Amino acid sequence: MKRHHLWRLVFVLVLAMVSLSLAAYVVTPVAAQERPLRILFMHHSTGGGLIWEGNLREEFTSRGYEFWDHGYNDEGLVDNSGNWLGINWAVPDDNTDPDGWYRIFAQPVTDLPGNTLSHMLAFDVILFKSCFPASDIDSEERFEDYRRYYLSIRDVMDRYPDKLFIPFTTPPLVPNATSPENAARAQRWAQYLTSDEYLAGHPNVRVFDFFHHLADENGTLKAEYRVDEWDSHPNTLANQTVAAILVDFVDEAIQDFTPGEPLTQSAPAGDVGQADAASSDLEGGPHDDEAASPGEGLPGLDQIGDFESDLTGYWWDWAEQATLSWSTVQPGHDSDHALQMTFDLASGGYGGIGVNFAANPAWENAQGISFYWRADQAGLAVRFALAVQDPARPDAEPSEATPFEVSLVTSGYDWEQVTIPWTDFAKAEWFGEAGVDEFDPAHVIWLAFDLGGWERAQQGTIWIDDIRLVMGD
Repeated sequence: MKRHHLWRLVFVLVLAMVSLSLAAYVVTPVAAQERPLRILFMHHSTGGGLIWEGNLREEFTSRGYEFWDHGYNDEGLVDNSGNWLGINWAVPDDNTDPDGWYRIFAQPVTDLPGNTLSHMLAFDVILFKSCFPASDIDSEERFEDYRRYYLSIRDVMDRYPDKLFIPFTTPPLVPNATSPENAARAQRWAQYLTSDEYLAGHPNVRVFDFFHHLADENGTLKAEYRVDEWDSHPNTLANQTVAAILVDFVDEAIQDFTPGEPLTQSAPAGDVGQADAASSDLEGGPHDDEAASPGEGLPGLDQIGDFESDLTGYWWDWAEQATLSWSTVQPGHDSDHALQMTFDLASGGYGGIGVNFAANPAWENAQGISFYWRADQAGLAVRFALAVQDPARPDAEPSEATPFEVSLVTSGYDWEQVTIPWTDFAKAEWFGEAGVDEFDPAHVIWLAFDLGGWERAQQGTIWIDDIRLVMGD
């Protein structure tokens, strides 16, 4: 307990320091502004070239905008005057490839920005891009992953209709850094992101086609835009040419943009806490003993989700290259009890806890599921799974139900609500071709909190409480 109190003191002090730092740039929505509209550009090296050689900051400033940017974490945030502020937003793994943006846009949004997405949403217009390695799309599977990532990102952008989002297509590679097949996929990817299929019905999303402003007919970087035949960074001519086009594009998008109402009410803004859904090494799973079998006698979620009742016989656990313990403890979130899970996982180790319950057709009337949690540290990675029983096999064992997952990251010691719409659940890759392919909430028969399966060790304590359905109006 003493360590927890010390951690909380440090956490409060850090928040106070961050609050002072953030005061300089936290902004209000576009529609309510009484100051220059603020543009944020999230980038790595090719974006830096547009700023430094294309004079983006000066060009936007000349049109009455404030232009801020954030590069690699070791560079961090640069203000409208070009001052390096010594602040970075802890971009997870410094990853701005499509899977990195997927993870960023899945972060929970907090009033006092505590992660990358929360900081980004403090600005009016948000430009973000991946660097050229992301154009080496080496398989159709990777192409489909990109599509899945950006559809999820679009769902999040829809929840903030007062913000204008401008994703970039990926910049092309020099011929020596790719193959004709991969370059063709990169070209298709740019065409998809700029198509009506992706953009129609999403007025606060405009895509800047960085790729086609730089690429030749083969989908590789134009010869006149190359530094040499091995370096895929666009040269000075490219940066100056494309920067002028970008400024006009953003200016026009801003002039055409009218902030609107949320396009989706599937989850309250700021509650969704998913991140990148990853494959799992999970070999445990729901018990198949009598107490955990499908059918009559199992409780409903409302009976076990508050952790005030006896959990014996319903909750189960597993661990491999790990130690894991769990129990109900006091206090909970505005209640007497919560579930406490303490674990120590080696690199590649995994474990978790889960609970079986009776399927409920009324779940299809809900929009999603929510719970409260806290942890003794930020950054703990957890996969939350709901398993769907095949309706054609009602007597199958719970272990044969198909898991659908969402990945989450803890924010810290204070209680936080996580709300996950049904549309965010994706079939667990590790489950392979077995089971059902579509998520059907009416046939969910167990849930689990899955830890590990990553290359890094992980240890800590997580508390969970108030697992509830999110019902419609």
